[in-house]
Order: sequence, then C-alpha cells, then structure tokens
Amino acid sequence: MAYEYETLATSVKDNILDLALNRPRVRNAISHQMQAEIDVALDQAETDPEVRAVILRGEGLMFTAGHDLGEQTGGKSFPDLTFPHAHPTISPRLPRAWYFRKPLIGAIHGFVGAYGLALAGCCDFNIAATGTRFSCEIFRLSGSAPDIGWLPLYLQLPMRVIEKLWLLGGWMDAEQALQFQFVQRVVPGGEVVEEARRWAEQAALIPSTGFAYSKDQIRRSVELLGLNSLHAALSRDRPPSSGEAEAFGALVQEKGLKAALLERDAKFDPAVARV
Repeated sequence: MAYEYETLATSVKDNILDLALNRPRVRNAISHQMQAEIDVALDQAETDPEVRAVILRGEGLMFTAGHDLGEQTGGKSFPDLTFPHAHPTISPRLPRAWYFRKPLIGAIHGFVGAYGLALAGCCDFNIAATGTRFSCEIFRLSGSAPDIGWLPLYLQLPMRVIEKLWLLGGWMDAEQALQFQFVQRVVPGGEVVEEARRWAEQAALIPSTGFAYSKDQIRRSVELLGLNSLHAALSRDRPPSSGEAEAFGALVQEKGLKAALLERDAKFDPAVARV
C-alpha cells in the first residue's frame, strides 16, 4: 500500500490487508479525511494483486463512534484526495465499500456509531465481539437522518428494527445483530480479529476473478430488487431543519461532544431504545 494515511493503519500479511480505523483518542470518529482515506485504501487494495482479502477493524476500545460530530457541526469540508477510480461509485452512489470487488470482512468490537453501521452493511461478512453496541442514538436530537449511505440496511434489517434504530434513535447488541444475520459470528472480544482473519483466509482461497464476478452479480441484483428505487425516492426529499438540531450543534461547539451527548441522552430510556 503506497499511500501514506493520516487516519488509517494498514499492513499486509499472507495476501490479507489489515485496514484499521486509527483515531483511537477520539473513538475512531470518522472525519472527512478518514472517510476519503477509506475510499482510497479500498481503491488501492482492489488494484493490488498482492491483496486477496481485506479485514476492516478499529484500533483501541471500539470500531468507531460514527461520524466526527465536532467536525460536522463545525462545517469542515472534505479534503482534496484522489477519488477512487478502480470501480467508481455509480447509481445509487453508495459508499465505496459497497462496490469493493474483493472479500471485505468486518472485525467489529466495542461500539459502532451510525456511519459505522453503514460501513458494516457494506462488508461481505461481519464478526462481532460479545456485547458490541450497534447504535443509531445520534438520530435522536441532532437532526441527522439516514441518507444514501445507509440504503443497504433497508434490505438487511427488518422494518421494525429500522424504525427502532432511526425513529427512536435505538441500538442493538451483537447477539441481536446475529439474529438478523447482520453479523455472522459473535465471539469473545480478544478473538474478533483472529476469527475475521479465518474468514478472510477462506475467502482468499476463492479465485479473485470468480469472487469479483459473483459479488458484482449479487450486489447488482440487490440494487435492482430495491436499492435503485429507494435512491430515486429518497433523492427527492431533504430532511427538514429543526431548532433541536441547531441547538445540539451549538452545544457541541460550546461544551464539547461528550457533554452534549450526555445532555441529549439524559431523557431517553435505554431499555425502550434497545432493539
């Protein structure tokens, strides 16, 4: 991997790329820089003959807190990085990870914020640590709403689960995610990367051209079954602005993200919010 990343840690061993979100001091919050670098890293991995599979994981205590709210509320723009070219994003313009043609295995632990959920939805298979929390609590008062990047989850999770996550700002643990086959295995925390590597090694045994062709067929079929229609429908609407959203953004800037989240969540019942 020739590119020098500011927010990712990468290494290749036995033809498997270990791709780690590497901002542990801020809970691997996905900044604009990290989001762009994930795209570039996958682009390079797709064109690198040495890489036959990729493990996507997070350094430190968790997979990712989700989007960097401090950056978003501060209005920072995306960096000027080369846009992926190996397999460009096409309609319905899902995350680059959706179009990645080699095996992509998620090794997920600790906490998964909303955009982390979207990334996991783009992986071929997910291995989760016991007790991992898959959270859409950001949708409570921040004014956020699921966008195009979350489209695959509409077909991967039951409607009532989607409503709990997005309408109430809910969450589910790894064991619940296993029931929906959103993750394929739940293992003790210390075994997540090892188990993900086992899956990556097995996937790497499949001829790359055959895997890419079959994956393309599956993904395009899923798009034809509904994702393209969803994209067309959602693109006509824009989420309304709200006073609560503006107040939350101001609170983040004034008191910091942790204090803003504590104030936001104080009135919500976690037992109700849990899927």
